[in-house]
Amino acid sequence: MTTRHPRGSRRSHPHGSGSPAGSDHVHEVLNAAFPGLSNWVRVTCPACGVVRVRSDRVVVRNCTDDQTWSYRAMCSQCDKMFVATTPSVLALPAIAAGLSVELWTRPKLSGRYEGSPIHSVDALELHLALLEPDWFEQLERVVPIGDP
Repeated sequence: MTTRHPRGSRRSHPHGSGSPAGSDHVHEVLNAAFPGLSNWVRVTCPACGVVRVRSDRVVVRNCTDDQTWSYRAMCSQCDKMFVATTPSVLALPAIAAGLSVELWTRPKLSGRYEGSPIHSVDALELHLALLEPDWFEQLERVVPIGDP
């Protein structure tokens, strides 16, 4: 993420990367516009690379479970919506500059799942069973474990 500065552009790099050339794997390149200077934000689209989009097409996101930051944007070139991670040192100035913020939590696992997990062999057996013409009648004859 880069932010616009009155005395020129300052680049912010993730810890451990010395130059922007080594940041191809970094998903975030937000250019948070300070009020009155620009209504555009630079983001990294997974398909198109670094593109400029209107600031109303970007939402900064914070996961309240682990305090990780990301952003959701709509690419101005391919019109696809995507989500990319960003560090807090880049997300917070973007929020201060006026970008929308969204708080979210990870889905909670339901306690209703019991038994062993399904493996690829189980999925293959199900697929082969469904190819049989009488698959539904065979399924009706199956007695659940624990029933007399």
